[in-house]
Amino acid sequence: MCLQLLDLAGSELQDLQIDTLPSSQCFTVLSAPRAIGGDQPLELTVEFHPQQVQIYRTELQLRTPRAKVLVPLLGKGVSPVLQIEPHDGIVHLGSVIHSKDSRDYTTAQVLVRNDSDVELSYNLETVVPADSNHSGVPPFTLAPSKGTVDPRGEQLVIVTFRPHRPMALFREKVLVNVPNQGKPAYLYLYGHCFQYQAYAIPSIVFGGDFDVATEVAPSSAFADSLAVGCGSNAGTDGEIVHQKVQLSEFLLQFQQGTEPPPLHLLVGASVQKGSPLAPQVAPAASYRFEIIQSEFSSYFSIEPEGGKTDIKAEGPLVPGTAMKQQPVEAKPEKQVKIFFRYTPPKEANLTVGGVDLSLLGGIGQWITCKVQGSLRGGYVPPSEPPGANQDIVVTLRAYLQQI
Repeated sequence: MCLQLLDLAGSELQDLQIDTLPSSQCFTVLSAPRAIGGDQPLELTVEFHPQQVQIYRTELQLRTPRAKVLVPLLGKGVSPVLQIEPHDGIVHLGSVIHSKDSRDYTTAQVLVRNDSDVELSYNLETVVPADSNHSGVPPFTLAPSKGTVDPRGEQLVIVTFRPHRPMALFREKVLVNVPNQGKPAYLYLYGHCFQYQAYAIPSIVFGGDFDVATEVAPSSAFADSLAVGCGSNAGTDGEIVHQKVQLSEFLLQFQQGTEPPPLHLLVGASVQKGSPLAPQVAPAASYRFEIIQSEFSSYFSIEPEGGKTDIKAEGPLVPGTAMKQQPVEAKPEKQVKIFFRYTPPKEANLTVGGVDLSLLGGIGQWITCKVQGSLRGGYVPPSEPPGANQDIVVTLRAYLQQI
């Protein structure tokens, strides 16, 4: 803020004195005091830097040997509050079947809401980018990526996931940059891309925070390995041939203990091929998992999400939908969790003949159990025979205490 001082009497130069302002009121005079007089105005710059959300008021006293002026200063401290929906910032855009020239895509909505009494500007800045597309648009785009939201107003942002190659996990971290906002807000964007419509991937925790090197989540190792991507080669016709990213073998190792927590895989079905502009109807997709009987298989069981515990599990996979017109939001597929449980035998009494043998506790061996699985139906690449199934082998590994 600038103040202009003018000596209306046009008298000779006079020394100007400025009384110190109370620091609690957050006003500071930045200009140095100097002589005033004649017909040239003097400009004073006053800075207002509020520390809290409240009204500040004080008086600026200006004095010369011949006059005294009181200038009331009034300011209001406000807190920029720009909320996002979803509140946790997690945006899962589901899975897309790989298509030439990245024609297939899905969309999701993010709402930017201004809960303050002043207009706020925002800028969506990528801080951890997804796998780069060197020949086209990036996998995730947001529009509008910057703008101004009116007081108590809202702005709808459309997130588009357009993968350029098969990869089990695309992820991107976006900062919702608002000037002077105390606590930063982030968007965490996730998506998948496969050649087959039906897919199985290791357990992933969508959420938490992640940086360039690591993800702070229980499944960080899985997530990091899935997000690395894979190479590609040129076919005989010069077209790029991407490696298959569908996993066919999984190793799940249980924690040691009397009641280890269950482990799980995620199975799902991508939006239809050609989505959203020209979706194609594909055969219904389904999954099936069954424990192969062996020496230790009785200690393991399978439980589909919301189902019963048994030695096998099967069910349908419902693909997501991608709407043609924005800003209608696409609906990603509902991924099904297939839980695998390990129930070791109860601990035996380690007191024999009045002698405590607890020091021998924990002696045992690692055991394994095989699970045969398959993904059926859905779209399959033209290079595969129609209706081809995807065979999956899950190896369950656990520690069996024997003493």
